[in-house]
Amino acid sequence: MSTATPTRRRGRPRNDEAASPSIDHLLEASAAIFARDGYDRVSLRKLQSELKVSYTFFHHYFSSKEALWKAVVDKLAGATTAKVVNALNHIDDNHTELDALKAAITVYIRSAFEHPAIYLIYQQESQSQGPRLDYIYQSYFESPWQYIRELVNKVNQHGELKPIPIETLFFVVQSATAPVVQYPFFQKLTGSPQLSPKQIESHIQQFIDLLFNGWHL
Repeated sequence: MSTATPTRRRGRPRNDEAASPSIDHLLEASAAIFARDGYDRVSLRKLQSELKVSYTFFHHYFSSKEALWKAVVDKLAGATTAKVVNALNHIDDNHTELDALKAAITVYIRSAFEHPAIYLIYQQESQSQGPRLDYIYQSYFESPWQYIRELVNKVNQHGELKPIPIETLFFVVQSATAPVVQYPFFQKLTGSPQLSPKQIESHIQQFIDLLFNGWHL
């Protein structure tokens, strides 16, 4: 009985023969597609076709589109939340509660420019009630914003900030991510095709200055 290995035919490999991407690459690429098309217009078949991965590879890791979407959110939102919480906890002899609050907000805004897909996903899901919005809020916003509420209260006790509702602060901070979630409108306003790293950093620092120091000279 012959045990020789069959000769492989020339030509492009089939999808199930193609090299499989890393999970990190798969999640990043899937995030971009969810951000571009929205959850309801994405299917595993569409992702499989665009990312050129096999059905077997996809279903080895993700049992459904919902499972993939949650994995995308966990990777990107989880990374941002960890950085924000770390900044909120950075209080010592050289860093006050106000310093920690500024740093946490700065980290949050900067992450929008580093990972725009997750902020576009936030934007999509925040427009209607549903299990995906519940998942985002309960997993990545509820606890950190409660923490920020407590920190803001401490800063207010020192008389360093005006007392404002935490939801007002949230939506003011969200406005700083507008160049990401409204990029075509940003291009219209500025006449600039893209933001340079220098412009991004300037935007963030000017926003922090405006938020904490006001517009007056």
